[in-house]
Amino acid sequence: MTIGGARWRTTTRFLYGTFSSLIKCPTGNTSGLNFNIYLSSLEGDKYQDEIDFEFIGKDKTIVQTNYYTTGTGNREQIHHLGFDCSDGFHEYVIKWGPNLIEWLVDGKLVRKEDRKEGEGFPEKPMYLYASVWDASYIDEGRWTGPYVGCDAPYVCLYKDIHVPAGTAIGVAYGGRLWLRYVVAKWMLDWLNPGRGCEF
Repeated sequence: MTIGGARWRTTTRFLYGTFSSLIKCPTGNTSGLNFNIYLSSLEGDKYQDEIDFEFIGKDKTIVQTNYYTTGTGNREQIHHLGFDCSDGFHEYVIKWGPNLIEWLVDGKLVRKEDRKEGEGFPEKPMYLYASVWDASYIDEGRWTGPYVGCDAPYVCLYKDIHVPAGTAIGVAYGGRLWLRYVVAKWMLDWLNPGRGCEF
């Protein structure tokens, strides 16, 4: 089995603002996978700030939100969507300010976090990222489920991506930057594509 994934990110960081995308998650048996859209000051930095929407492959009717400050997370919350995230496009929005974070799905507020005195809060400029990856090794598969891979390649579609161009760090824009259409495509077990699903 090939373990890996695909990821894209913006070319610049942003300091606060509203970030959104229409997302259609991968179809088929996605057990073991994590697909997402998130902000991060720098992926892989142990002191990163981060704000997440994460889809859990074993159950496409939920989404997990989380945020990190200087590398510390453990603020996960699970939200029931009321739909299968692979059935069509739905809008996911992160509103981030110096004292407030809001997560919205199809215009409905699902979580709100206010800055609390004496506690860390994301304040580093961040890139917008999205990825599809095999997370089945985490917690022995209890988080995303065991990886099956019978429906590879897995395609997560992102369109109408909006970022707050006016808050871009080190880049001058006259208005709002629109990224029209991005596809994150990922193939697992691409050398053995004919395997049937195992349930």
